[in-house]
Amino acid sequence: MECAMRHHPPGQSPAPRGPQPGSLRCRRVSLTLLLGVVGLGMLPWSGCKSTLDNLDVSNILGPAGRRAKQQAEEAQGGRQIAELEGHSEFEEAKSEFETHQYAEARKKLHKLVKKYKDKPIEEDAMFYRAEADYRLEKYAKAQDGYEELLKKHPSSRYLETATQRLYDIALGWLGYPKNAAEVELAHFAKVGSEHGIDTNPDTQIPADVWFPINVTNRRKPIFDPEGRALECLRSVWMNDPTGPLADDALLIHAVHRLRSGDYIEADRDFATIREQYADREVAMAAYVLGAHASLLAYQGANYDGKQLEEARQLTQSALRLFPEAPQKKKLENDLARIDSELANRDWEIGQYHLRRGEKSAAAFYYESLVKTSPESQRAEEAREKLVQLGPNHAAGLLPKPIYETEVVTVSAEEPAAEDPPAKAPIRQKTAPRPQ
Repeated sequence: MECAMRHHPPGQSPAPRGPQPGSLRCRRVSLTLLLGVVGLGMLPWSGCKSTLDNLDVSNILGPAGRRAKQQAEEAQGGRQIAELEGHSEFEEAKSEFETHQYAEARKKLHKLVKKYKDKPIEEDAMFYRAEADYRLEKYAKAQDGYEELLKKHPSSRYLETATQRLYDIALGWLGYPKNAAEVELAHFAKVGSEHGIDTNPDTQIPADVWFPINVTNRRKPIFDPEGRALECLRSVWMNDPTGPLADDALLIHAVHRLRSGDYIEADRDFATIREQYADREVAMAAYVLGAHASLLAYQGANYDGKQLEEARQLTQSALRLFPEAPQKKKLENDLARIDSELANRDWEIGQYHLRRGEKSAAAFYYESLVKTSPESQRAEEAREKLVQLGPNHAAGLLPKPIYETEVVTVSAEEPAAEDPPAKAPIRQKTAPRPQ
């Protein structure tokens, strides 16, 4: 352009500025270009077409971005379509349900469940199908329906109603048993022990509950009504562990096991209650009845003593946590009984090792007996055995040695000879015999 190519000769000053013809042409050209650019920018606002209208924005995204956008659009469109699938058919079946035509509604709802598997309408159809069975008093099918619903849709909006139905079904099949507060806990508070509890009719499981085959009650399953009832209670707890019925369902399950003599399973249930529901009202029952179940689960000195140790810890915890519990006398009696059982256990094991000639092993259990149950009846006998064995076989469990300088030799085959004069000073050094 002319205006752009203009130069001044060397040594000459530039011409004075003024309205030069070349300068005016430059300004006109610049103004024209500026107006053109502005006009192009204003075309979209004026409704006119431009090349920007045909620009594909998807080309700006990378492969991952375009793929994500496409999937999002397809999912959104598919969801809107799926929400409409089966809706009219479901409403028709639901209308029959609400007018108490449960059998007809149940047939249609069952077809919907099969037809619209994995569709949003499936959840509603599954729930109302189970509800129809419940209203028809076909409780076994209703149980299957509710559990299928909760398995397929764990966070179902029908969770609370479904667990309530399962809870009610379980109680009906178990014969609506009285709760532990009215039976076991009340008995322990009154008697102070479990004496007579096994003859209480409220602790007996009816034959129509435990009998494995049902042919008289159409509301119950044909096979194993007791097991199916316990499944309902477990389902309530497992599917809604923080719900209002979870702790009650688990307690009923535990008490039923206790009453049926399944002490190991009852002990496990009570332990779960203590761990998960320590802040609820069932906690005290879990401690008192759990200690009772652990004590009953102990089978004697010839078996594992883990249950006995657990019973002792639970009983001590119950007395510490609930000092004003009405069952306090029973707990204190149980603690004394447990100490006696522990002493008998150590005594029997010590005698077993002594018969085998394993004197050091025998001394270990005798010392353990004296240390853990110093006031028990067996403690004095254990002290005498330790004196007879002598310090050479000491296990070192006792804070002070109780051995005399004169040691009586003990034979593994026959007991040591008694020497009354030598035994008198021994007893003066031991703890006094309990009154």
